[in-house]
Amino acid sequence: MEKKDLILSASRIKTLETCSWTYWCNYHLKLPDKSNDGANRGTVCHLIFELLLNKKHKKHFLKIQKLASIKSSEAINRLVIKSMKKLDIYTDENYEMVDKMIVVGLNQDFYLDGAKLGEAEQEFLIDSESPKYKIRGFIDKNGFYPKDKLFKIVDYKSSKVKFKDDELTANIQALTYTLATKKSNKFKEISGKIKRVVAQFIFLRFPKQPVQEVEITEEQLNGYEKYLEYIYEVACKFNSKTAISNFAADSTEKKWLCKAGKTWVCPYYHPYKYYEVYDENEVLKKTYFIDSVPAKLPDGYSKKIKQYDGCPAHNKPKKSQDAFDF
Repeated sequence: MEKKDLILSASRIKTLETCSWTYWCNYHLKLPDKSNDGANRGTVCHLIFELLLNKKHKKHFLKIQKLASIKSSEAINRLVIKSMKKLDIYTDENYEMVDKMIVVGLNQDFYLDGAKLGEAEQEFLIDSESPKYKIRGFIDKNGFYPKDKLFKIVDYKSSKVKFKDDELTANIQALTYTLATKKSNKFKEISGKIKRVVAQFIFLRFPKQPVQEVEITEEQLNGYEKYLEYIYEVACKFNSKTAISNFAADSTEKKWLCKAGKTWVCPYYHPYKYYEVYDENEVLKKTYFIDSVPAKLPDGYSKKIKQYDGCPAHNKPKKSQDAFDF
């Protein structure tokens, strides 16, 4: 069945390009997914950056910068610890990493001196009729420099590797953010004044050289819009057959995403049981691992236990079973 209300995002596109089965599990089966420590560390850092962009909290920024540690601000330190405990990642090692990552982010011209700062975590939507696509995103930080007619987009990265080659020059986030400055109503007031758009990525785990920048050309944007139309149609028509059409396991370059060493395995690799929670109208609201479903559900809600049979590329179903029979 074609999904008419589907909205793309940079992460959705990346998942679809990388592994069709992961896309199926994420966006169609909506299986529960346990975020890893790295992603959760990034979540905590983003929370602090968003808070400190409000200049009424600048005193905390100054304290942290002076001693190069969040420990110098009791309020920020307390919030970081509380957030880490909530995400179940509070260890000495993770705390020290988050402390250093926040300092790296604050040291990179945090308030964009000379720019008119935009809203933190700015959401945008592009709903294009020709070419046909819809895409949504969030920009961590943005600022417009009137003197240079420059619009800067800042995105914080908590990953342990930086971009290489076309991972930067043809970056989906950079393409999407640049397109948003021209197509989204969120930037309508200044779009006519912008002459250059720079997408800046700050890699928080690289204190010596954290910054990578890219400028997207008009030619790239035109090509990207055509690609968005194509990938939007693919996503709208995605089904159980296309779910098994592009396994990461079948790609020499991508198969490490299934299993790497002793520490990493794709969350959809192995079979497991899980719960689906429905509202009073039998609409699926959320899925949970068996050990994480809330003890008490809202009034009228119900839960059903389900069996996920694992990735078909690694867990061949028995002849009497259907891999998509839940």
